[in-house]
Amino acid sequence: MSARSQVSGDTLALAGGLAGIIEAVAIQPLEIIKVRFQLNEGLNTSISNCCRDLIREGGVPRLYRGLLPELLGMFPTRSVMYTSQELCRRQLIQLSPSQRETSLVAGGAGILAAVPEAAVTTPFQFVKLRLQSAAYNGRYIGTVDCVQKVATEEGIRSFGTGFTSTAARNSVWNGVYFFTMFHIRHYVKKPESYTLGLLQTLAVGFFGGVTATSFNAPLDVVKSRIQGQISSAGCKKYTSILGTLTNIISNEGVFALYKGFQPKALRMGLGGGVALTSFEMMCALL
Repeated sequence: MSARSQVSGDTLALAGGLAGIIEAVAIQPLEIIKVRFQLNEGLNTSISNCCRDLIREGGVPRLYRGLLPELLGMFPTRSVMYTSQELCRRQLIQLSPSQRETSLVAGGAGILAAVPEAAVTTPFQFVKLRLQSAAYNGRYIGTVDCVQKVATEEGIRSFGTGFTSTAARNSVWNGVYFFTMFHIRHYVKKPESYTLGLLQTLAVGFFGGVTATSFNAPLDVVKSRIQGQISSAGCKKYTSILGTLTNIISNEGVFALYKGFQPKALRMGLGGGVALTSFEMMCALL
């Protein structure tokens, strides 16, 4: 039995939040590279070339642009995600005829956790993406300036831009991730050594993160396009999920739905591994 099954909801929230902060710091450079690739409607270069371009653009700190809203959002976002998924998992187990966890229970709990998770994370993701978008270079001095200008010029409701696409993206990722994790943990024996157990959790989390990313990548591109676009005379090119998918396929081809997949896979794989390992460690410590 994992440590998380034995702790309270408050402890789960704290452990999830701390795990999210560790994850954000570890993989932030990959996040801005992923966003730049997704927003670019032309051909993308390599990760290394993009990294060099970002450093030329604003020095090494440019790789961490958008880190503050990411950090501020990680704690509540991961707290809600892990807590919601765990509590939904416990309820679904009770409703299950076998009264035990199955892969469908694990995946279903992840899907249910996506909506409250999206409600919490969307405003932070919106600000982060605005800061990371090349189209808004020079527009915002920092996080506070971005929040003030968006609130003044576009209204408070703008911070909810992309909620539907974020919820859809998260539901696919969560469902596949927790479904995959259940199967791996069911068939892979956990080492007796605590250290080897953490390394195994890191590897399993990485595999689960990459697998889930393979399924939700198109929705992540949609979410980035909706949140990062510059409206022309009040008209927005990207509005709905289906409309954005259709627009991208028509103008850029089907493969454009997987723009930024390489840095995203690395980001979500490493993020999933680091977050899950940190979460298990925090549960054990707390």
